Amino acid sequence: MRTQITPKIIRRLVAADGYMELNMPGRAIAELEKVENAGPLEGPRRLLMGIALKRFGDEQRAIPHLETAARMMPSPVRRFAWSELSSCYRSMGNEELADFAERLGGESDYELRIALPSAELTISSTESFSELI
Repeated sequence: MRTQITPKIIRRLVAADGYMELNMPGRAIAELEKVENAGPLEGPRRLLMGIALKRFGDEQRAIPHLETAARMMPSPVRRFAWSELSSCYRSMGNEELADFAERLGGESDYELRIALPSAELTISSTESFSELI
């Protein structure tokens, strides 16, 4: 069964992104937890959730979301997810995994765009998180 992308899913993703812009990761997490199955947008949802959890200070819970995003997303976003994972692994005391993730992430100065059906999200490691255009 295919999952349709509903306006409600898009609104929640965009709202979570907005909360991240306002440095409110707890509110972003709450919005993202309301999305049960984002279908084709599950990769971006996982990435947003992982980064929100990381910014909230819950690196341990961020790891599975970022790992899933790193496996689901296309190459440039995958590298961004691995870069985010590096510091999570390090904070959990796993230097070996942190070094591995750092190598997979490569350069950390990304300016990526993820297109949603009704909006465009910009992910930049040089900014707080993302910028709604």
